[in-house]
Amino acid sequence: MPIRSTKIFGEGKKLMNIIERENLFELLSDKGEVIGEMPYMPMNNSIIITHTGVSLDYRGQGLAEKLVLAGIQKARREQLKLGATCPYAVKYFREHKEELTDVLK
Repeated sequence: MPIRSTKIFGEGKKLMNIIERENLFELLSDKGEVIGEMPYMPMNNSIIITHTGVSLDYRGQGLAEKLVLAGIQKARREQLKLGATCPYAVKYFREHKEELTDVLK
């Protein structure tokens, strides 16, 4: 059962959904199929992003970033800290550390 759903626009202005489930964000296409995911582990007032994946047909559209941004929004909303073992999220956090000082571990 979803905890939260956020509508986003993908390439070609197609409406997509990011669904928050327990310990997981899923990215659904405009047809409702799962095309991406970002699992995370809750840990001591933190969430640790363990993987970010987008289906091959949908890569290169900035959708992995939208999943990471959903995790950042969750951390801010729930006053949690963020960490990552996922290489994509680690790189994103490093490149945006100035704007993420409130949530990074």
